[in-house]
Amino acid sequence: MLGNLCGEKALQLGSGLNRYFQHFRMFSRSSQLFLVATVFQGLGSGIWAVIFYYYLLQVGFQTSFVGNMFTASAIATGLIALLAGLLCERIGPKRAILIGLTANLVNLGQILVLQPASLLIASLGSGLIGTISSVASAPFMVENSSPEERTYLFSFQSALGIAMAVAGSIIGGFMPDLFDAKLGLPTGLNGSPVGYRISLAISIALSLAAVFPILFVKQSKRLEGQRMTDLLNLRNIKSSKTIIKFMIPTALIGLGAGFVIPLVNPFFKNRHGATQEQVGIISSLGNITLGLAILVTPVMSKRLSKARIVVLCEYLSMPFIMLTSFSPNLTWASGSYIVRTALMNMAGPIGTTFQMESVTPVERATTSGLMIMSDNIPRAVTASISGAMMTNSDYFSPFLYMTVAYFIASTFYFVFFRNAEAKPAKPSLRDS
Repeated sequence: MLGNLCGEKALQLGSGLNRYFQHFRMFSRSSQLFLVATVFQGLGSGIWAVIFYYYLLQVGFQTSFVGNMFTASAIATGLIALLAGLLCERIGPKRAILIGLTANLVNLGQILVLQPASLLIASLGSGLIGTISSVASAPFMVENSSPEERTYLFSFQSALGIAMAVAGSIIGGFMPDLFDAKLGLPTGLNGSPVGYRISLAISIALSLAAVFPILFVKQSKRLEGQRMTDLLNLRNIKSSKTIIKFMIPTALIGLGAGFVIPLVNPFFKNRHGATQEQVGIISSLGNITLGLAILVTPVMSKRLSKARIVVLCEYLSMPFIMLTSFSPNLTWASGSYIVRTALMNMAGPIGTTFQMESVTPVERATTSGLMIMSDNIPRAVTASISGAMMTNSDYFSPFLYMTVAYFIASTFYFVFFRNAEAKPAKPSLRDS
């Protein structure tokens, strides 16, 4: 009896996996090329993320300056996101992505010029241009996918990006010392910055390589010509009430996230004495867990609406936020934080799909920009407030404020969309 039951479960699992991977084979050629670009971009950004700020510290900058770079970049990203969305509406997602990828050229200035003002300008320039690509990604995937494959495409692209970023982070952690050793230069904490510069240059080259797959994407015909004056007057907005309903919980999530997310590594270090290596392991495990969780959400969408999946995952994450704060040691704190990260973010691709399907094609990029703006500006503000709290050894309040903000945001989302499913006013080129 037990053997038959196990065999039946195994067959069901195999059948489920087969149906899951059948959706991957449905992806259009443009979607497949975008996934190839995601591989290059993920590897490059993973290497950059793990070593750039260490490079700045290595060449003599203070932690406070690194924090200022984050705040300035986040605010600039939030302010430019709407204009980036409007530009994407005007020129199309493909061209917008190509423009956004050129931001990696600006990153060269952050390696070669080590004056504080120049670094801030280069960081702002990179963030501003890169935002165009971020805004264009979701409309691009909607334009180049059918409703049947869309949820799987968003989830798989997100999981693939996370996996490549993890791989890049692991590789990037070894690269500076490896290059320094090959060149006969000092390694370790007091090592040479040359290895960092070479590693960062490689990360830029990998990110720029993402341009080539996008060049082969066939630009979809624009649904209607839009004049820039009309876009600047937001005349393309047809679903203003729906967009505002999305913006309110997004802003609250950004507000809450700013209290913890930018400073979670200093939290582990200062509260629990975590080493650089341990923080790296926590980050990698969190991303791996999140990547696997994201792949599960398309299956969940067969049973629940997209909106209800988002709310369910967010509510389930909240106890683990407070558990991270209350945990008596690094093991409990890191474990609860990894679970929180997976639960809170696993429905992200589903939520983005729902947003894009809930508005008309002519306002998708604008909506994407408004979401990025709504998230980044509150996040930048509360990051500064939380920094002052943690400097004074208050590690409880930031997590409490984060939980309260998440609870209010999720409740709003549930009230707004509990009975909703996406009903686009017009089909995209592949919706029919």
